[in-house]
Amino acid sequence: MTTNSAVSMTAIPPAPTRRRAVLALLTACVFLVGTAEWVMVGLLPELSTDLHRPLPTVGVLVTFYALVVAVAGPVVTLGLLGIARHRTLLILLGVFVAGNAAAALATGFGVLAAARMLTALTHSTVFATAWVIAVTTVPAGHRGRAIAVITAGWNLATVLGAPSGTWSGDHYGWRTTFADIAILGAAMLTATSVLVRPAAPETAGRPGSEVREILKPQVAAVLAIIVVAQAGLFTTYTYIAPLLRQVSGFTASGVTTLLALFGLGSVAGNILGGRLADRAPWAALCALLAALATVLILGVIAAALIPLLQDRALASALTAPTLVTAVSASAFNLGVAAGSTLGGQAVTAGSSLDDLPWIGALVTLAAVGLAATAARGAALSHAPR
Repeated sequence: MTTNSAVSMTAIPPAPTRRRAVLALLTACVFLVGTAEWVMVGLLPELSTDLHRPLPTVGVLVTFYALVVAVAGPVVTLGLLGIARHRTLLILLGVFVAGNAAAALATGFGVLAAARMLTALTHSTVFATAWVIAVTTVPAGHRGRAIAVITAGWNLATVLGAPSGTWSGDHYGWRTTFADIAILGAAMLTATSVLVRPAAPETAGRPGSEVREILKPQVAAVLAIIVVAQAGLFTTYTYIAPLLRQVSGFTASGVTTLLALFGLGSVAGNILGGRLADRAPWAALCALLAALATVLILGVIAAALIPLLQDRALASALTAPTLVTAVSASAFNLGVAAGSTLGGQAVTAGSSLDDLPWIGALVTLAAVGLAATAARGAALSHAPR
């Protein structure tokens, strides 16, 4: 009974109908967890007014959540390695429901902050567990597509989940938003207890061996690519709204439309990335990173990179899939933080907003170099695709 073994990664998948139901449920879980993170941004003004706190003070709820995800995610995952994946998912969903219910009932800022931190503890490990269950559910050779299906839940959280939660908060109060998330989480918990079962017997895992596995040089190489690639992207994307308005001349409504198109493009890119991950992962990764450095079709390319990067992380540590997925989630968050910090520091130092794309491009070119080096190393060592 555990989460990670090379045998379990090649388990016999269930019947097609059940497989589709499981994948849909896992995607819904990721969608809900993603919504719980992103919706806070839209609720900040109402929280500031209702809790009588300055906007920057309530804004730290977003920052602290991301920090807990980045730092605590791998620790939580490591602590749950001795539990079967489907049971791990049930535990995490239970904590997720409790955290959002506590947020809905929060009597003040401190209680709300504690509830958000509790919820954040589940974030990385839900994603990691969902991705690994998905991979063990599908036939061999469909790993990239399975990752893309689950990642679609994250994309939809930004396009549909967060705006819907913000609308609910605006009309019925921010507590209603968290209550809705808690209720939906309870429904996911019930469905998971019924649908998600091991595709094959799972063997006992050893945390020590899992940690040694993710300390391998090839794992470090993939994690470095993730951090640098995300940093390059978010150097620009963090400031995309003022960039579009002040430099490109779009109106506020035009920016909203473009960001919606970004979300739609991310769904298409996610599908593309999943298929590329199953066919030519290293070549596709290098090509997409190069494209990201030279053009700004951000939605499609950025989303296509996620399943490719996640696939490479899994391939680099096949005997520790859940742990390496959680660590890679932290790497994504660190890259986001690094990129937004770099962009902010550049503007503070006197760079203009239209300088940010080329600064981000330079960072992304470094990711291209890292990916090309890792691809050559994988080819020389005949590493698994």
